[in-house]
Amino acid sequence: MLIDRTLTFRSIHDKARMQDPAVLRLKAKVRLVPGPPGGRGAAGTPSVPLIQITMADGTQLTQDTVGPVLGTAANPMSREQLIAKSRDLMSPVLGESQTTRLIERVMSLEKSSNIGELRRLLQRTSRNGATKLSEYPFAK
Repeated sequence: MLIDRTLTFRSIHDKARMQDPAVLRLKAKVRLVPGPPGGRGAAGTPSVPLIQITMADGTQLTQDTVGPVLGTAANPMSREQLIAKSRDLMSPVLGESQTTRLIERVMSLEKSSNIGELRRLLQRTSRNGATKLSEYPFAK
């Protein structure tokens, strides 16, 4: 995320990328420290920040709360954000053109007379029938 300035389903499942020297250099700078037993805010535990980052110069940055997460009722995604996320998740499986057709169909669902038409767009087809989980792009 820090290197690419974004986070995608593909990037977090790319095992080869996890061995990239730039990723490994950044990973070496990170140390995870578990919170108190029972979790944050458990009775009898000291108050700890949700996240704390200590910079190379010793400066500490802390975050104690998180606002409403994007995509929840309290902080809904825009139409454009929803389409971008859907495309990112579906394209590796369905392909670009089928993903585009599916998104267009879902975004105009109120005009559809037969919702069953979505079924064929929701399935990736191969010459040998339905796709097997082992054929999924990130399964290997």
